[in-house]
Amino acid sequence: MRRKEVFSTQIYLTRSFIPTSVHSQKGFQHMAVTRHEERSASRIWGIGVRQVVFMALGAALYGGLSYLTNVLQLPATSNVSFRPAIVIPLFFGAVFGPLVGLFTGGIGNFLGDYISGYGVYWNWDLGNALIGFVAGLAMYITWGRYNKVANILPAEIFGIVGILVGIGFAAYSDIWVSKYDVAAATGNFVPATVSDLVNGVILLPILLVAYNAATRRMGRG
Repeated sequence: MRRKEVFSTQIYLTRSFIPTSVHSQKGFQHMAVTRHEERSASRIWGIGVRQVVFMALGAALYGGLSYLTNVLQLPATSNVSFRPAIVIPLFFGAVFGPLVGLFTGGIGNFLGDYISGYGVYWNWDLGNALIGFVAGLAMYITWGRYNKVANILPAEIFGIVGILVGIGFAAYSDIWVSKYDVAAATGNFVPATVSDLVNGVILLPILLVAYNAATRRMGRG
């Protein structure tokens, strides 16, 4: 009887340990796959329902907030406004990728100008799209996670570069589009760039920290 009891106990112990080991291996494999998915190119360049939703949300926010401040025209410029809303394409690009930033900046600027009665300036729409696109390239370093200063800094740098590239394109393309001379184009470029840099550099970290806190509360950070 004792031999049978010992034998059955050994079988029970063996069976009880096998599932634990298997589950552990599956758990580690799942963690590895999840980690790989988080750092795959599809996270940066993929277009799915999530990205489309954030494109629409970002464009609506940027257009609406731009409309509210388009009345604040910068002195000695031609239809260039003080625009704190520039942080929207910077934020959506940095968090959700360059394509989301591209759409948010381009379509959002179009909506803001159109409902403000300014008409359509395709080169400024494209310039704003470039701002969001370049800002989104920060995801190659941050992967959309901003839980530490070391990740916020690249988002700031790419945002600054995006503003310089986007506003530079928009302002100086007016030499051909609107027949401005270099002095007039520079007269739009400098105040618009300074305004966007001040707003972007100050507001972007605030939004990134707030977003990170919100995602952590929801268990996604």
